[in-house]
Amino acid sequence: MDVIQKMDQATVTETPKAKRRSKEKLAKIIEDAMAGNDDLSNAGGGKKGAKIHLKQKVVLLSEENQNLSKAINVKNAEITDLKRSVQSLNEVLNSVPIDELRCNSSIASSKLLELSKKNRLLRAELESTKNKVNKKELQIQKLERDLKLLEDKLHKGTTETPKEPSDELRVKLNSIQQKLFETRNKNTELQNQLKLAQKCLQQEIGENFNLATMASQTQNSNWRGRAQQIIHLQQKVHELKERLEIVDRQYAEDSPITFATDDVPHADLTASHTAKSGARSAGGHAEANVASNVSATSFDRYNTVVRKTEILHRAKVEGLEKEIASLKAQLEEQRGKVLALKVRNKTLNDEVLKYKVKASSLEEQTDYNGLNLANMNEKMNVQRYHYESRLEEMARQLNDLKRIHKDGAFREEELRLKLENMDNLLQSKETHIEDLNQTITRLETDLKALSGGFLFSCRELRKEEFITILDSLEAEKNELLKHNKALVERSEQDRAKNDALHEQLAKQKVRLSRMEARMRELEKELELQSERKKRSQRIADYVSSVNSTASMGTFVFENTSQNALSQRAIDEFTPAQVYQMKHELEYAQEKLAYMSEKVAHLQEEKENDARSFAEIINSSKGVVLETILGNRSNASLSVEISTGTSV
Repeated sequence: MDVIQKMDQATVTETPKAKRRSKEKLAKIIEDAMAGNDDLSNAGGGKKGAKIHLKQKVVLLSEENQNLSKAINVKNAEITDLKRSVQSLNEVLNSVPIDELRCNSSIASSKLLELSKKNRLLRAELESTKNKVNKKELQIQKLERDLKLLEDKLHKGTTETPKEPSDELRVKLNSIQQKLFETRNKNTELQNQLKLAQKCLQQEIGENFNLATMASQTQNSNWRGRAQQIIHLQQKVHELKERLEIVDRQYAEDSPITFATDDVPHADLTASHTAKSGARSAGGHAEANVASNVSATSFDRYNTVVRKTEILHRAKVEGLEKEIASLKAQLEEQRGKVLALKVRNKTLNDEVLKYKVKASSLEEQTDYNGLNLANMNEKMNVQRYHYESRLEEMARQLNDLKRIHKDGAFREEELRLKLENMDNLLQSKETHIEDLNQTITRLETDLKALSGGFLFSCRELRKEEFITILDSLEAEKNELLKHNKALVERSEQDRAKNDALHEQLAKQKVRLSRMEARMRELEKELELQSERKKRSQRIADYVSSVNSTASMGTFVFENTSQNALSQRAIDEFTPAQVYQMKHELEYAQEKLAYMSEKVAHLQEEKENDARSFAEIINSSKGVVLETILGNRSNASLSVEISTGTSV
């Protein structure tokens, strides 16, 4: 039952990861669209229609992503329904009544009942601990896989390319199919366990029995189980012994022998006893036949219900597969449209570059422009130095992260060794429980021999012999109780150790999640640094013609602010401040708001720079046209003068 609940938690936690990935993809698409929009704004005001079209495409993609997340939630709901059916099967198994030994007159039978109950509790605890250990092993394997993937990423030095949504959907489909197969296997295992339980009951009670009738008989005060019948027979044996003693005394005193009590003849007693035993045996056979028929019909009915649920689930899965195929087709169409837009954007960028080259070739280079170029080169060298220092700092951070990952792997190995020790302890407990079961079976056989086995004659035993037998039985019971107490104490100690291991594993999980978040932030910073380098190169290409250093000043301000932010992130990531991340997150959110305002201000400055650049290009075009027309007019005048002189 614990395993099923943990699986439910695993399936529920899968959806936020998918949403997070979808949000990251949408953010990347929006950034690409914004970059394309910036390039298009430089080309002119005629590209506004393309901007609107791209925004519409982004909205459509976000809606499709939401629909896919809803479909995944529906799948998870179906899986939870299947797990509930499995839980109902477990409850049916647990509801099989076990004959609780009830006794009111004998201390031995009460002690045996207590031992059997404690034995059942120990078995249940062992099964739960086994399930928990298996779950923890699976979690450790998952963590090892994640660590291997992270080490491979760090070794290669490259980030993984984001998967396409179709690939993610395929992976989710495969995981859902695996869960369905697991639930089916669990259903078959539970059916087999039901069959085994029925066989065990047949061997214990008889071939003809009915659980419903037995459960109803337990509520009746007249119904007696095996233990009560044994006690009743023991009481009868004591009565017969007393009668035999009375007969021996009368025989010794030469008095007339009476073979009955309360004015009832001995022959009547024997006749009534035989009649009752015959009626009881006949009624037992009839009830057993009815019980077998009812159990067979209930089991067949249960099989039909399970089959119907499986058929309905298969139909739902097929319908969802069709919906996913249609969604894949729509995604492919949208991908083709996005590729076409990217191609168009590239062509427009190429045209803009051509115009820039033409403008730079038409402009005349002066001494002032040379000085500007020298200043720009110096600033670029400074920026390059900052960038290289930042790369070195990032390399140091990556080395620190590798070292932390190695420490985590060492701790995981220690936890694995502790779990192996726990497994050995559990095996030793199982052996102790088997020994207790053997002793219980021995005691039951001794009781049968004493009460109903009739392996010896009652006249051969005396009171002293009975007393010695009872004393030995009580001594054995006391030893068993001491042994049981020792086992209970050991189980409590093991449970405390298990809880400590669980807490350590939870801490390791939290630490690994924080490390993964830090890795993602570092990767994003590397991507931002590469994008800033590209943008700085573009700015260096066209700022040489602008004759103003405002845009470059803003660029230097942006880079220095980013360096300051990265330095703060490095200072934050220290071992002493790991547990204060919650408070620092609030500060980071405020910082993000400030940075967003700063980015908006920078975008406005960049737009102003682009407008000034466009005005400069237009003015340069006008100057070039005027010079060309002037040259043409001068050439025509010189031709006319030359023709006049020749004439």
